[in-house]
Amino acid sequence: MTERSFLRLRRIALSACLCAFGLAQNGTASVKVPDVPIHTLLLANGLEVVMAREGRAPVVAVEVWYHVGSKDERPGMNGFAHLFEHLMFDGTRNLAPDEFSNYIVRDGGEDNAYTTVDATVFWETIPTADLPVALWLEADRMRDLRINQSIFDKERSVVEAERQQHFGNEPYGDVMQTLYAHAFTVSPYRHMPIGSVQDLDRATLSEVQAFHDTYYVPNNATLVLAGNFGEKQAAGWIERDFGSIKGSSRAIPRNYPKEPPQTSERLVRLYNDVALPAFVEGYHIPADGTRDSYPLRLAAKILGEGESAWLFRTLVYKRQMAMEVDSEGDFTEEPNLFFVMAVMNPGFTPEQGEAEVSRVLNRLKRGDIPARVLERAKNETLRDLILQRDSPHRCAEALGYDAVVLQDPYLYNAVVSRFAQVTVGDIQRVARRYFVRRNMTLVEVYPKVAAGQTMRKISVVVH
Repeated sequence: MTERSFLRLRRIALSACLCAFGLAQNGTASVKVPDVPIHTLLLANGLEVVMAREGRAPVVAVEVWYHVGSKDERPGMNGFAHLFEHLMFDGTRNLAPDEFSNYIVRDGGEDNAYTTVDATVFWETIPTADLPVALWLEADRMRDLRINQSIFDKERSVVEAERQQHFGNEPYGDVMQTLYAHAFTVSPYRHMPIGSVQDLDRATLSEVQAFHDTYYVPNNATLVLAGNFGEKQAAGWIERDFGSIKGSSRAIPRNYPKEPPQTSERLVRLYNDVALPAFVEGYHIPADGTRDSYPLRLAAKILGEGESAWLFRTLVYKRQMAMEVDSEGDFTEEPNLFFVMAVMNPGFTPEQGEAEVSRVLNRLKRGDIPARVLERAKNETLRDLILQRDSPHRCAEALGYDAVVLQDPYLYNAVVSRFAQVTVGDIQRVARRYFVRRNMTLVEVYPKVAAGQTMRKISVVVH
């Protein structure tokens, strides 16, 4: 099958998906995705509740979003939020370790958790009949989590092993850490959620307990329900199980240092135990939910999503100078980074790849974006938003993110129109503003070349 035939079939399949939802096929400007009914509650202890009745299958997703991530960790406490992602499964005054998950999976449900820079999320997808059980379980660990020295020591070892697996053993595992450490000077995004082995080794049980008492409280949490359930009945269960949990009398700390504008390019060279050279460029961008975040998200689609993306077609398909290329925006509650990264093929240097990336970015800056390219990026975004509505879990994920990170759960129904309104001129404007060298931190990775050279040698050049 030719590339043109493949793309035509892809467009036909996407059009069929859009038609199934009664959407326009000529762009997204006239698209109207049916709203999801959203209801919110606020308990007396400060717990926020977001409920969306969506879908016909007897399934419901339950998520508890604690508004605490790695950006809330003070110096010397890097990794505490990730640590609690694990500690919250280690038992309460009422439940033994692993008993929480046993209640969920015995009837065919599933549960897990994750930590980001902005939040720590615990989730379950369960049969609707088990909703009262899931609510009681989440309320129980919010109220009566058990933390002792042996549990702390065990989970600290687990977190340290995860860090070694994801960052110590992978050939390019430390590249993104290096980028963020040099792109930011004071921002709490300077360190990553995985955590610091040194900080966790120095941590005391009393420090961990104090972190819990500050952040894992009702007035710093949002409970999200999405799926097929009775909202009035669920509200009664929520009040019964969560209403008596005492909220914190102190304000949640939110004093994040503001990163000063970057005024000149920063270059970092790594000499690592890798087979091929690579590079990653990081550009400072504004917080998610701001006006510029929407054209930047579409720019990421144009540059980096799929084999028709501009960077793949240029560096991998046409020039054959890179074996892998990616582009993505790290959209978060506070300003973060938009990055482009590539692993070069043998015989090509990072400088050659960077020159091609610059040419591609210049196309955006010139506004040289065909209408069909922008339409495809919008349709791919629309596809993602439609698929959210096809799964209680994905629906709850999006609602939780909107409620906690963007601080407005009703954005869930407004986001389609925000993307639909983005023009070529908007993408051109943000490309000219943010994709400039003075706003860039560049990390180049080279194979170590001498037998006596250390595995990880860093040289830093600030222009």
